[in-house]
Amino acid sequence: MKSLFFILCLLLSGTYLYAQNDADERVALSKKILSTSNYPDDLSKIGIKWNQFFTKYGSYPDLPLDQNKHVRYTFTTDFGQTTKENLFNHTLEWFAINYAMYPSNLYSNLNDGKIVLSNSFTISGTYSCNYTGIISIKNGKMLVEFFNINYQEYIPGHNSGDSWVPEKSTSFSINQVFPVILKDPSEWKFNLNLLKAVNDQFKSEIANLNDYLSNYESYNSF
Repeated sequence: MKSLFFILCLLLSGTYLYAQNDADERVALSKKILSTSNYPDDLSKIGIKWNQFFTKYGSYPDLPLDQNKHVRYTFTTDFGQTTKENLFNHTLEWFAINYAMYPSNLYSNLNDGKIVLSNSFTISGTYSCNYTGIISIKNGKMLVEFFNINYQEYIPGHNSGDSWVPEKSTSFSINQVFPVILKDPSEWKFNLNLLKAVNDQFKSEIANLNDYLSNYESYNSF
C-alpha cells in the first residue's frame, strides 16, 4: 500500500514531468491502478518509467478537446479592418496555391463566410492523417477548426513465405491513440509521434495561412 501511495503521488504531481498536458495520461494510469485488485508490479512502475521516458522524449503534444472530449483544434485570428470578402477570397487563393484543391474539393459560401474542406497529409511512408476543416469569417475575424481527425495506415501487398498478402488499409481515430501511458512502453514514442505530427501540422498550417493573409499586399505587389 505504501508503494501504491507513492506511485499515485508521483502521477498526480506535475513536478516530475516536463509537459503540462499529460495530466489525463497520469489520471488514466492512476484510475487503472485503483481499479485493479492485486495490481502487478509492472503496472505500479509505469509512472516512474513514464517520467524517465520524458526526460529524453521532450514535451507531451498539446491536444485540445471539445466538450465531448474529442480532439478539436480551434484558432481565432483578428485581421482588423480587412473585409469579409477579401479574407474569404484570399483564403481560397491560399488553398489553391498550397493544395491545388480549389474549387473542386471544398465547399465555400461567401454569404455565410464559410469554407468547409476534407484534407489529408502524409506522416510517414505508411501513415497519413485525414481531417475535416471549417473556416468561418466575419467582422474581420477568422475561426479555423480542425476535427474528425483520423489516421490511416497503408500496408502494401507483399510476400509472406510462399503466399502473397494483398495490400490493406486500416483507419483509427486520434482519440484511440491515447491514453498512451496504458500502451506498452515500447509503443510510447510511436504513438506520441503520431500525436505530435498532427499538432505540428495544424499549427504550421495556421501560421502560414495567417502570414499570407496578413501580408497579402506585399506578397502580391508587382
